[in-house]
Amino acid sequence: MLPATEDAWREFPGEDLTTSALPEVAGWISIYEEMASVLRSVIGRADGSSEAEELHRNLSWIEQRLAIWRDRHAELAGVVIDHKNHTLTYAGKSLPLTRREADLLDFLLRHPRRPFTSKQLATLAWQNSRLSDAQVRTYIMRLRSRLRAVGLGEVITVVRNRGYGIASLGRDGEG
Repeated sequence: MLPATEDAWREFPGEDLTTSALPEVAGWISIYEEMASVLRSVIGRADGSSEAEELHRNLSWIEQRLAIWRDRHAELAGVVIDHKNHTLTYAGKSLPLTRREADLLDFLLRHPRRPFTSKQLATLAWQNSRLSDAQVRTYIMRLRSRLRAVGLGEVITVVRNRGYGIASLGRDGEG
């Protein structure tokens, strides 16, 4: 069972929120995503039990920690997305995006090392399961083309038979 209070949670051995190694940050994101997934599954079976409230508290802590690691990844990658104005800033350059482009890029950046199918992207990035695979491909191609203007033309990758993901985003050779 996980600790019952947030005070019991600190950092795991080897976890360093100040790290500047993007692969390490992406690794911690994967760890916390897996923990959250497992805990959601446990909660699904435990709802209504006496432990459910404690499990929900633990999931909340894990999701907060995951958000911290995702923010750290974005910070190290040097990519900033202004959600209000739908603007991307990278390497001192700004690029206006559509709302869907900003949501798509933000979603992919917050899930490094993970490819997503077109259906997954439609549902998870845009909460719109009615978008066709062709529509998602069109958004991906258009966004990839537009990202070239700020030096990120190759950041969105195609993983054969698995979907779309984010390439390593390192500065000064990191990542």
